[in-house]
Amino acid sequence: MTGFFITGTDTDVGKTFIAARIARSLIQQGFSVRVRKPIASGCTRQADGSLLSDDALRLQQGANSNENLQEICPYQFEPAISPHLALQQAGKWVTIEQLAQSCHPTLGTREALLVEGAGGWLSPLANDGFNRDLAVQLRLPVILVIANRLGCINHALLTAQAIQQSGLTLHCAVVNQVHDKQDFSSGLEDWIECPIYRQEHTTDSEIIPLADFKL
Repeated sequence: MTGFFITGTDTDVGKTFIAARIARSLIQQGFSVRVRKPIASGCTRQADGSLLSDDALRLQQGANSNENLQEICPYQFEPAISPHLALQQAGKWVTIEQLAQSCHPTLGTREALLVEGAGGWLSPLANDGFNRDLAVQLRLPVILVIANRLGCINHALLTAQAIQQSGLTLHCAVVNQVHDKQDFSSGLEDWIECPIYRQEHTTDSEIIPLADFKL
């Protein structure tokens, strides 16, 4: 299966923003892209009572996907808390295996799959496991999104080590300039053994390819 699992050094590091741009990069390279965000909290209640995951919508737009949002994000919750707490609050039991099953669309020739987690690598994702456990089940190479802020080198190296200790390939890291401030990630190239891409700070909502991203 061609594709990637996208994780971050923490929550609110720009995973969806980067994932949508990677989807657009893959399209530019001639791939059709399937996207999955199997579980999301902090969803918006619509007038008809349904929930909308803004992250799932952004992924759908980035991939130019015809799949509906329920396929992209089957488990949606309204409270803006971690997914495992949202599950507990709702009295629901969802396993890593169930999340993994929702991430197995039938892929055709020149199709790629992007799966975005929630929070960081060891953030609880289901009642019985973490983002790490879903990534291990899927056996996809991992893309690590790093918010360029104070302490990011430590967070990046700890996460990269944990990914590799899980037996997975760290395909690349993306340093996301979340604020228009100084570079706190300078020197990261000396300590991490994977390609590093850099996303400049932007307030533009347009989804464009991530510069120079390679499959």
